[in-house]
Amino acid sequence: MIRPRHLIQSLLVASTLGAVAIPALADAPCGRMGDGSGYREHRAEHMEQHHKKVHDALKLTPEQDVAWKKLVDSEHPMHKPEAGKAEDWAKLTTPERAEKMLERMKTHEAAMASHIVVLKEFYAVLTPEQKKIFDDSHRGTRRGGMRGKQ
Repeated sequence: MIRPRHLIQSLLVASTLGAVAIPALADAPCGRMGDGSGYREHRAEHMEQHHKKVHDALKLTPEQDVAWKKLVDSEHPMHKPEAGKAEDWAKLTTPERAEKMLERMKTHEAAMASHIVVLKEFYAVLTPEQKKIFDDSHRGTRRGGMRGKQ
């Protein structure tokens, strides 16, 4: 049986903790409210770490290193922040937004196609052992690909 005295004490402790936590929560970013630059920086840093890890594991020759740099450079256009601010998109009609999204998809598709060409050129200069290392470093074991792997 719950005694009123214990209930009142528990409620008092819980409300005090809640009141103390409010200022800390007020400074926390909430959802997509920010500009996303923190995520982009984190993502770029993660990609650099991944590139360094794969580069070191492959033990590339100077000739292969040229192809590696070309490969890494071909990835970056796909990771640039999206053009157009949220306010601009809000002013568009639904068909206009759909057309803009289609244009962006075509741009991304073209960037991916050129990246695949460079990827195949790089892959062709690797030895069979290096190909295995490269394949293993890009093989996701679960949905989400490289998420969680370091």
